[in-house]
Amino acid sequence: MKDKFFPKTLFQKTIYAIGIMALYLVGREIPLYGVDLAAYDAFRDHNQDLIMQTIGGDRYKTSLFALGISPFMFSMLFVQVFVSIKNADSKNKTSPKKITQATLLLMLVWSILQAFFTVSSTIYIYDGGIQLLIAQIISGMEMVTGAFVILYLATRNGKYGVGGQTILILVNILDSVVNTVRYAEMPELEIIGALGILAMVFTIIFENSEYRIPMQRISIHNIYSDKNYIPIKLNPIGMMPVMFASAAFMIPMYVLQALSMLMPNDKNVHWALENMNTTKPLGAITYVVILYIITLIFSYVFISPKNLAENMQKSGDSIMGLKAGRKTKRFIGFRLNIIALFSATFFALFIGLPFYLQIEGLVSAEIMSLPSVLIALASINCNLYRETVAVKDYDAYNVAIF
Repeated sequence: MKDKFFPKTLFQKTIYAIGIMALYLVGREIPLYGVDLAAYDAFRDHNQDLIMQTIGGDRYKTSLFALGISPFMFSMLFVQVFVSIKNADSKNKTSPKKITQATLLLMLVWSILQAFFTVSSTIYIYDGGIQLLIAQIISGMEMVTGAFVILYLATRNGKYGVGGQTILILVNILDSVVNTVRYAEMPELEIIGALGILAMVFTIIFENSEYRIPMQRISIHNIYSDKNYIPIKLNPIGMMPVMFASAAFMIPMYVLQALSMLMPNDKNVHWALENMNTTKPLGAITYVVILYIITLIFSYVFISPKNLAENMQKSGDSIMGLKAGRKTKRFIGFRLNIIALFSATFFALFIGLPFYLQIEGLVSAEIMSLPSVLIALASINCNLYRETVAVKDYDAYNVAIF
């Protein structure tokens, strides 16, 4: 009886998603306690790295949603990798409740850590003393609370709205792109815009293309028996590498910040901290390497050759011409490895090339990440389109019945 009060049709789900986005935008305008908003006025027309803006809450880290979606993304990344290491039987015994609890616990730890470093770089209206300390503690607690509010909004939209949990990323993307393009110079915008459009086109193609491994099912004995296959998208995990690489990129940054606090006179640590951003060669190379690693890892997390081979062996199904077991696992793993490397190279090309253009001074730091953001936008829109069509078909089915 309870479910009838929640949205089911496409129109209702769309209205619900719009409400979630409105609440998120309101939260981005609620200032943190004690923050000197006037000190940030000089930066209002100059955006930072678009990638960091996309996973962040607000552009200047001064609102309730300052931490953005990165705490949840970071915790989900590590929990999913940990669960994927287990074999199929152990994974089946791991309840969703335990996974959720582990994710929330890790998210709490990460959000506290991220709030600590964010507070240390935030400008407050107090010069020092106990007032500054109180403002830092209160604002840090507000940041952690805001991270869990974001998680709640994303989860609710994933259950009752359209766009799933990525709808908040979509809000950040649109806001970042609009504000960046508005202040960009046309010559450099033409260069980076061409790369961005090309990246979007390839992303749409890869999102809707798949490599098919023919297989035979013992339970099917009709005309469809020769039409069974294991599908692997050419872009196996969509825009997730771009988002998760941005979250994971914060780890070396925070490590260097901690080392700089412990060793304030160490020149090497100071140099590494200054260069650990995507506008410098060290940061750009680090980001691309992280992107490669995450693409490969998550390809095996979501398309596990081991689990696929085990499940096929239990059901009696097999790949044509191969015995079940190790040979099937190796066969799937080899194909997945090629596709994952192809996908990682695609990301590295369209994300790394703008970094190079910025280092050479051909484009500004404010717009160098535009292709990566457009990749995420194209991937989200493809998933949103598929979900919209599914809900629309569900509506038509209900109308036909009743």
